[in-house]
Amino acid sequence: MEAAKMSSSQTGGKPKHGNDAFFPVEMPRDEAGFPADDAQTPYVRHGLAGLRAAREVMPAAALLEALGPAGLRRLRAPGSLAVVVEVPTADWCQHVGSALRDIAPFVHVEVRDGSSKTQHKPSEGNDKVARLLSEGARVAGVSHVPERYLPETLVAAADLVVRIGPPSNRVVAETIRAATGKRARRMPPAVSGSLNLDELTSQIRIGSTPRECISRIRSIAAARSGIDPQLGEVPDLETLHGYGGPAMGWARDLVRDLDAWREGRLDWSAVQRTALLYGPPGTGKTSFVRSVAKAARIPLVATSVSGWFTGSNGYLDGVLKAFEGKLALAAAQAPALLFLDEVDAIPSRDGLSARGRDWWTPVITGVLAALDSTTSGDASRLIVVGATNHLAALDPAMIRPGRLFPPIEIARPSVEDLAGILRQHLGADLPGEDLMPVAMLGTGATGAEAVGWIKAARSAARAEGRRMVVADLARAVSPDDGRTPEELAVCARHEAAHAVAARIRDIGTLRSVSLAMGTGTAGSVRALLHGRALMTRAQIEDLVIVALAGRAMDALGGAANTGAGGGPGSDLAKATQLVASIHATFGLGDELTIRGGPDAAVAAMRDDPALRRVVERDLQALYARAVAFVRDHRPAIEAVAERLVATRVLSGEEVERLIRSHAGSPARSNRNGRARDAR
Repeated sequence: MEAAKMSSSQTGGKPKHGNDAFFPVEMPRDEAGFPADDAQTPYVRHGLAGLRAAREVMPAAALLEALGPAGLRRLRAPGSLAVVVEVPTADWCQHVGSALRDIAPFVHVEVRDGSSKTQHKPSEGNDKVARLLSEGARVAGVSHVPERYLPETLVAAADLVVRIGPPSNRVVAETIRAATGKRARRMPPAVSGSLNLDELTSQIRIGSTPRECISRIRSIAAARSGIDPQLGEVPDLETLHGYGGPAMGWARDLVRDLDAWREGRLDWSAVQRTALLYGPPGTGKTSFVRSVAKAARIPLVATSVSGWFTGSNGYLDGVLKAFEGKLALAAAQAPALLFLDEVDAIPSRDGLSARGRDWWTPVITGVLAALDSTTSGDASRLIVVGATNHLAALDPAMIRPGRLFPPIEIARPSVEDLAGILRQHLGADLPGEDLMPVAMLGTGATGAEAVGWIKAARSAARAEGRRMVVADLARAVSPDDGRTPEELAVCARHEAAHAVAARIRDIGTLRSVSLAMGTGTAGSVRALLHGRALMTRAQIEDLVIVALAGRAMDALGGAANTGAGGGPGSDLAKATQLVASIHATFGLGDELTIRGGPDAAVAAMRDDPALRRVVERDLQALYARAVAFVRDHRPAIEAVAERLVATRVLSGEEVERLIRSHAGSPARSNRNGRARDAR
C-alpha cells in the first residue's frame, strides 16, 4: 500500500519508537522519556564523541515534555491517529517535525511555517489528509499557528493536540546536559527568556560547561528581551492621577487576582486577562499600562501596528510574522502583559474597499485568532491590553468578550487629577506649592500637555539662570494672550474683588483665582460653595454681592466696562437669576407666588414689568452694598490684584494671607464670619 511505503520513507526504513533516537534505550528514564536524575548519561562516559548538539536535542526534549506520559502513550499506541502540534514560533516547525517522526511512526507529517503563500493555508491539502485518515493512517501537522496554516480538515479532526510552549528550565537543563555531559546545578527562573530556537541553542555549545552555557543564555536574553527596561522608574499604581474609577478598579482587580493565582488560591481561568483602553491622545494610556505591569510584577512587552510594518518587509507575511514574533516574545516571559497600541490602525472590515479587503482580511483574521489563543487558550499566561484613540474605528469582533474586553475609558483628567499629575512630574521642583490654581488654568488639558508645561517652565527658568517658580509654570499653562498691561490690571482688580468678597463673605472655600482667559471670560475665581440644604435670603444676597463685586471694583478703579455683562455665565446674569429666584422661585420676596425654577423666574420678568422693577430695585441695592464692600476692602483687593498680575494665578491660601496682611485681623468681620457693610 502507498501508506506503508510512505511510512518507510518518512522514518528511514524502520520506525523509531519512543525517544530512542535521542536517549539510548539502556539509560534509566522517567515516565515521560527523560533520563532519570540519578543516572549517569552515556555522554559523560563516552566523552565528547557521545555529546549531542543542542539544536538536535532541544526540539525533541520540548516535544516530550509537552506530550507528558499520557500523550507519549497515546502517540505510541497503534491505529489511526490525527495529531496537531503547536510550536512557539516558526523556527521550531521543521525541527519539531523531525523529532515527531523519530518519536513515533507517521504516514504523513505536514510542517507549515507560513513561508509559502500558496501552500501554507487552511484550504490546501485537505483532500490528502481526508484520504489518509479514512484509510486508517497516522497523520500529523506542525505549525506555530495551526488554525492559519495547517489543513483545516486536520485541525478539525485532531485526536491529539500538543502545545509546546517556550522551553522550560527542565528542557534547557536536559539540552545542556546532552551537549556538555554535565548537569546544570543552578538554573535562573525562566532562563530561556524571549530567545528563539536558534538564539537559544547557539548558546548551548559542545565543549562548554553548564555555567558557561547559562551565562551566555542570560546575556543574550537580556539584550533581546522585550521587557520594558524602565518599569522601575514608572509611578506606582496607587500614586497615579487622572484614571477614574473603572480603570483603577480593573487594575486593582488584576493585581489582586494575580497575587491570588501565585498563592494557589485562584485558577488562571478566573483572572480578568484583557482590556481595551480608549480616550483622547495624551491621556496617559501607555503610562497606565506600565504602572499596571509594575504593580502586577509581570514583564511588559509593547507592540503596535506601525511597529509590525517598520519591523518587517511590509508585505502580508512579514507583517503577520512581526506580530507573531511579539506574541512569542511575550509568551516567553509569561506570565506577562502584552500591550497592543494603536489597535485602531487595524481597520474594521465593515468599511474596507474591495481592494483593501483582500489585503487586510488575513491580517485581521490572524490577529483575532491570535487573541483567541492568547486570551482563552489553556496554556496561555498572558494579560493582553489594547489601546486606541478612536474606539468607533475598531472592528466589532475585536472588542467582544474573550478578546479586547472590556472597553475602559481614559478621559481627560479633572482639575484635582491635573494638579496631582503636575506634582508627580515636578519631582523635587516647587516643593510645598499649591498646584491647584495652576491646574485650574489648564482645565481640560491632558496629562501629556501637563508634562509639556513643566518642560517649558524649566526651560524658561534655566534661560534666566535661576530655579523654577510657580509663575513660570503658570505662564507655560497660560501664555501671553495679547492683553495690554492696562487691561491685565483691570481684569486682575475685577477678579481680585470677586476673590476677596468670596472669602470675607464666607460663601464657601476659596480654591483659586486666575487671569486665564476662557470662553467669554477674562479670568476666573474658583470656590467650593457651602453645601447648604437650605438657604436664607441673606445668604443668597451674599452670593449676589460676590457676583457684583467685580463690577463695583471696575467702577471704583475708573469706569464700569463690559467685563461683568454678556451671556448666561456672566456676573450680571448670575446676579439677576439669583434675585429673580428670591421673588419668583423661593418665596423669599414680597409675594409667595411661585413662577417656576430659576430659569423660569428670569423668563417671567420679560412679561411682568412689576417683577422686573422689583428685581432691578434689589439689584441696585445689592450693587450699592458691593460698592461699599470693595471700598472698605480696597487695600486687600489691590494687593491681590498686583500679585495676580505677576503670577497669573493664586491659591485660596495665598489670597487669605494677602487679606490678613492688608486688611488687618479678622476683627473686621463680625462673629458670624461676614464683614461689616452698609445694610
